[in-house]
Amino acid sequence: MRLCRVLGILGATTAYPFIAISITISPWFNFYDNALSDLGNMTLHGSTGWIYNIGLILSGSLVASFAILISLRNRSWKYLIWTVLLAAAGIDLAMIGFFPENAGGIHMLVSAAFFILIDLTMLVYSYASWQLGSPTIGAVALVFGIASAIVWFGRWPWRGVAIQEALTSALTAIWLIMACLRNA
Repeated sequence: MRLCRVLGILGATTAYPFIAISITISPWFNFYDNALSDLGNMTLHGSTGWIYNIGLILSGSLVASFAILISLRNRSWKYLIWTVLLAAAGIDLAMIGFFPENAGGIHMLVSAAFFILIDLTMLVYSYASWQLGSPTIGAVALVFGIASAIVWFGRWPWRGVAIQEALTSALTAIWLIMACLRNA
């Protein structure tokens, strides 16, 4: 149980120091004009790319491990319907680091899959939350899932998507920590 909690909390938070370091050493980066993935471009940004991508790979691996352990421990539909999605989202997060922006079209594919899967995970968790005995966390998941989707479909006055990525990531991290503390 303790291992699951540690994996979940680390999965939710590990990427942030790596992203913060990457932003700090990248004076060119702008939240209004860039995507966070621009930090991972190995061709253009060398060491920054390594730092950023390692953070995503570690975080995604931890999230997937957390989800798989919860799935194995609780072989019930009320866990499996959200942990399978969460494991896939974790794998996709790691794949964003494995296939950075300079890898071509596959980067866009795994990035889009990650954000879609994470929204679906929160929405599905909200559905299962009554059976899990966590309707409050389910309500948070529902609100965060809807808010995250709205962020992606809204028209914004900036060119980049770093703000949408950061907001979705923050909402996901908050929900994941709450779900981890309740279910692990």
